[in-house]
Amino acid sequence: MKIVSSLVLLAVLASPALCGDMVITKKKHSDAVEMGPQPQPAKDTTEVVWIGTDKVRMDEGDEITIVRLDLKKMYILDTKAKTSSSLDLPVDMSKYMPKDMAPMMEQMFSKMKVTVTPTTETKKVKDWETTKYTMTMTLPMGGSLDQEMWVAKDIGGKREGWHELYGAMMSASPVRAGMIEEMKKIDGVPVLVERTQKMMGSEIKSKETVISAEEKEPAEGFYDLPKDYKDKPYDPMADIPMGGPGGPGGKGPRGG
Repeated sequence: MKIVSSLVLLAVLASPALCGDMVITKKKHSDAVEMGPQPQPAKDTTEVVWIGTDKVRMDEGDEITIVRLDLKKMYILDTKAKTSSSLDLPVDMSKYMPKDMAPMMEQMFSKMKVTVTPTTETKKVKDWETTKYTMTMTLPMGGSLDQEMWVAKDIGGKREGWHELYGAMMSASPVRAGMIEEMKKIDGVPVLVERTQKMMGSEIKSKETVISAEEKEPAEGFYDLPKDYKDKPYDPMADIPMGGPGGPGGKGPRGG
């Protein structure tokens, strides 16, 4: 599951004073990728994230990720194949890695460096007053990722509990686990994100734009695991994207 938006859409929680959950809709664009034996065309998608006081649901195409802090569970769903992967929270990646590969992978991803830097630069994005943040990342398999984020504070009221939800979701990815502490620096919701990734002599660009943020009441059972889905073991190795975290071809917690 492609989950670039996990960096930008989990920065809000509906406060107890809100009547419904916060629903954030985002447009995503990735440029064409010519690297490797299977070039990928440019792609445009829509992602919808529902955020409650102790739960999150992210929908993009036929892929859904649900975080349930109240149950200490994360569910990764494929609505087309009708399969689900269940993970205990907090996620212990060593439980899902092949024993002979775990030390190697731990060493490789320990080399990934992420730095988030606030700036004083401001501009208006749609109806939101935003402040610019930058993120730089050295990828574990070579290359780099530069990200420019325009962050709004006036979305969703209070954001109490965000770090716990965000950390729970990001911990399920070996590539993204190193981002958690740095992303805590972001005060608000990134409503415009532009990325430039450099890898193997190529430059890949992608963009995400929040188009709406509103309160809604979820349907009954909206955050529950469907009963008719077949269990699928979680594969963290499938989460290592061709283009690195946040880049085209990147996978999310499900790795499928």
